[in-house]
Amino acid sequence: MAKPHSTRFALPGEATLFKITIFLVLAVLLMAARVTVAEDALVDPGGWSIHRELLPYSQDHSKAIELFWTKPEGKGPYPAVLLIHGHQESERNGGAAYVLTGRLGIMARRGYVAAAVSQPGYGNSAGPPDYCGPYTQQATLVAIDFLRRQPFVKPDKVALFGYSRGAIVAAMVATLDPRLAAVVLGAGAYDFSTWRPTLPGISRNLFAEAGTLTEAFMARSAIYHVQQIRAPVLLLHGTADERIPVQQAEAFAEKLRGAGVRYALKEFPGAPHGIPIDDQYREVYPFLDKFLR
Repeated sequence: MAKPHSTRFALPGEATLFKITIFLVLAVLLMAARVTVAEDALVDPGGWSIHRELLPYSQDHSKAIELFWTKPEGKGPYPAVLLIHGHQESERNGGAAYVLTGRLGIMARRGYVAAAVSQPGYGNSAGPPDYCGPYTQQATLVAIDFLRRQPFVKPDKVALFGYSRGAIVAAMVATLDPRLAAVVLGAGAYDFSTWRPTLPGISRNLFAEAGTLTEAFMARSAIYHVQQIRAPVLLLHGTADERIPVQQAEAFAEKLRGAGVRYALKEFPGAPHGIPIDDQYREVYPFLDKFLR
C-alpha cells in the first residue's frame, strides 16, 4: 500500500523572513568588505589621500615591491619625485615613513606626483635587504617605471631624492637610468672602498648584507660610475655627520665635476647625519623646481 504523500506548505511570512535573513547576511558581508577597503585606503596627517601599490619585482614576479604615491588634483601630467628612505632600526616601515610625516602630501601640494618606495627588507617589500645593492637598485627602477607609465606623470620629468642608504641607492640608480631629470642625495656614501663606518651596527649590516668583496663595493659605489650619470645632482651633507663623513660628498662632487655632470654641493656646518628637514628642503625645492618645471 502506497504511503501517503506529505506536502509541507510555508507558513505565512516564512518566505519573507528567509529573504530578510539573506539580505542581512549580504549587508554584513558588504560592510565587512567596506571596512577592509577603508583600512587599505591611506590618509596622511594633512588629509591627503595616499595610494599603495605592490609591484612585481622585474626578475621574480613572486616578490613584491611596495610603493606609496599621491598626486596633485587634476589630470596633469605632472613631474614626479620618488623618495628613497634610509636605514630604519626600530620600525622598518619603509616608504610608509613618508606617509606618516605627511611629506608625500606636501610634495603633491607643490605640484609634484610624490612617491616613496620601500627598499627590499623594509615595509612590505620582499627581502632580503642587500645594502643598497643590485637587488635594491632594480626594485627602485621598477618603481620609476611604474611612475613613468601613469598618464598623469611626465615621463621625462622624474627625479629621485634619497637619504642616507637611500642616497647610496639613488646615486647608483642615476648611473643606470639616463632619463632621470634630477637627483637629490642626502648624507650618502659614494665610495665604499674609502668609507669606514664609525658605528658597529652599520659595519655589521654592511658585511652581513653585502659582504666584503671588491665587486660588492664597486656595485654600490657611484663614484666609480659617474660617466654614466646624465641628471643634475644636488648633494646635501652635514659637516659633523657622525655616520658618513662629509668627505664622501666632497670627493663625489669632484668626480662629478671632472665628468662634466651638473651638480651642486651644499654643506651644513655643524649638522649631524640627520640634517634638519626644513634646512634640507630649503635647498631641495628650488633645485627640483629648476629641473622639473
